[in-house]
Amino acid sequence: MRIYRLANILAIPPALILLLLGYLSFLYPHSNYLLYLLFPALCLVLLYLFAPQINYWWLSRHPVALDKKIIEMLNITNPIYKNLSAEEKREFDKRLVLYIESQEFFAKGMEEDNKDVPYDIKNLICQVPVTMTFYKEKFKFRNFERVVLYKHPFPSPRYKFLHTAETEAEDGVVILSLEHVERALFQKGHHYDIAWHAYAEAYISAYPAAAYPEVGADIWDTIERISPQTKDQIYATLGYKSLDPMPTLINLYFNYPVEFREELPTMAGSFDQIFQTRQR
Repeated sequence: MRIYRLANILAIPPALILLLLGYLSFLYPHSNYLLYLLFPALCLVLLYLFAPQINYWWLSRHPVALDKKIIEMLNITNPIYKNLSAEEKREFDKRLVLYIESQEFFAKGMEEDNKDVPYDIKNLICQVPVTMTFYKEKFKFRNFERVVLYKHPFPSPRYKFLHTAETEAEDGVVILSLEHVERALFQKGHHYDIAWHAYAEAYISAYPAAAYPEVGADIWDTIERISPQTKDQIYATLGYKSLDPMPTLINLYFNYPVEFREELPTMAGSFDQIFQTRQR
């Protein structure tokens, strides 16, 4: 049997001891059993508080194989996965599991706020940052550890109008419209990919000192020659009236590498250095 969440397994003995002591305290109300309840209760509290770290440590040393359906999804939606070697795929799978384990997920505006996000959706989202940092030794984004998913476009305290993607560096959160994420990833080329855009923003926030290339005033003309979507379509999909072109450029660099190198070879070289991409 493969243990996926070690913290849950470790919680079983103190939970059983707690139940036993509680039962004995009920039978013998004048005994010291009630005092002994503090020890297993404290263990459970500590396990709850440090469960993410415990599970991450365990999974980093005992990788869990991805479900076949997840692998099929990666082969369809991921720009690099199907071309990786068997060894690289094992490393990608390991990183994907670890990245998911390091994140908190929240579903908002659905039937029930904060209900658990399905595991296939977590994989669908987290494959993006894992791909972005696949050739880097440290693959987790600094300071971004929460993902909030809305079913449709949403307003926020920061942006009162409806939009589909937002990153908040202070809170370490990526906020996405799940409807738009699924459209872009499963219908590549037909919709602008907001997940890639958001995580490109998150990467820039997490690594502001990277040597990002300069862009000219006519960069959107070049973007429109690379992207299946026009500038107006990209703006409309995201819901903003103005955009920094750099996240869009990073998006296109990963998802349309041939077209990107033809149009922006120098910038592609800069991104190769930033993301430590190995050329094939």
